[in-house]
Amino acid sequence: MGRTLSKALAMAVTCWMVSASLPLQAIDVPDARHEFHFVVLGDSQFHDAAGFNRIVDEVSRLHPAFVVQVGDMIEGYLPDTPSLHAEWKRFRNQIAPLESIPFVAVPGNHDVYDATKLASPAATAIYREYWGDLFFTFTYENARFIVLNSDAVGEDRSIVGQQLNWLKKVLTENKQAHTFVFMHRPPDLLTNARAMHDLFRKAGVKHVIYGHHHHYHFRETDGVRYVMTNAAANSGTVLAQTGSFDHLLHVSVRDGEVRLAPIKAGSVLPADIVAPIDNYDNFDLAEGLLPDWVMAKRSGQGHWKVDLPLHNTSKRAISVHVTCSSPDGRWDLSPVRIPAINLDAGERQTVTLEATHPAARVPEGRPHCTLFVPYQTTRGEWVRHEDEVDVRFASGSR
Repeated sequence: MGRTLSKALAMAVTCWMVSASLPLQAIDVPDARHEFHFVVLGDSQFHDAAGFNRIVDEVSRLHPAFVVQVGDMIEGYLPDTPSLHAEWKRFRNQIAPLESIPFVAVPGNHDVYDATKLASPAATAIYREYWGDLFFTFTYENARFIVLNSDAVGEDRSIVGQQLNWLKKVLTENKQAHTFVFMHRPPDLLTNARAMHDLFRKAGVKHVIYGHHHHYHFRETDGVRYVMTNAAANSGTVLAQTGSFDHLLHVSVRDGEVRLAPIKAGSVLPADIVAPIDNYDNFDLAEGLLPDWVMAKRSGQGHWKVDLPLHNTSKRAISVHVTCSSPDGRWDLSPVRIPAINLDAGERQTVTLEATHPAARVPEGRPHCTLFVPYQTTRGEWVRHEDEVDVRFASGSR
């Protein structure tokens, strides 16, 4: 893919340069045999269903090779089969916008526990109806991906028995450049945590990704990167600096390199998030609505006239709201309340103020006016453009 892109790019550049009769410049784009990206999601559990829906839409915009969710997709812990089916159907509807992007499910305790808060054969059977095997492996490009079940019936919080034997065999036979392991529970919480870490270390596993505690963290031990991720499940704290933020985990692979990037929810925007008219209207208002300062004109002893020349340089009708004050409160400004000024596109209008002060109360500061213009973007959001103007006086005129 990288080689094809390089040839196509070089051909396009060559054709353009020749037609323009300009010197040809080489563009060095290193080829990659394997280059792809995927997304990992953490817990959701319907804690913030709307927030999770938005994250799903953001994942769809990134269009990764596939998506992995490391468990606790539903709330679960239910006593009856119909309720479990209802929750799984609800979750399926949530991820429907992924469309053709493959979705890889990892079982979590909320997905396979019943009302007794233990993994049950019934809940596990329903999980299998929707997602298939509870532990399995697949390859993509130059990477091996291993999904584990950290809450098997009768083996809660452990990777033992048949699953452990299978894992050892997979790791022994693995010849891929990268190995990613996914499970729900943090490996440190497993009953055989030390043995699992030693197994990962000896087998050359570089990335173990999990959820369960509803926050983000990262650590590297003996060359193994351990990463906890969360999607939109409620966190025990609110500090983003301690990992409490809704997010998706973006993983990119380029030959021998792997890069991880937790992306905060709300950061992957649609291409049409800003229309040109919104950008340029705001720029025009910033540049031309009014000058940075105006000169007051003396109209009598202790009396000045202040003209604020407004010019709607945007392409939309606007409403300008003006508030004026002085830092020490010694200026009396009239009118005190200035009605909103409506200006059509291109229209000019001047707001005139009277500034006075008693002879015994000489101001130390100058009057100052703040303007704001509310307007609606093409996407329906109300924003406000703000501007300021200083009032100046000729030297010694006060």
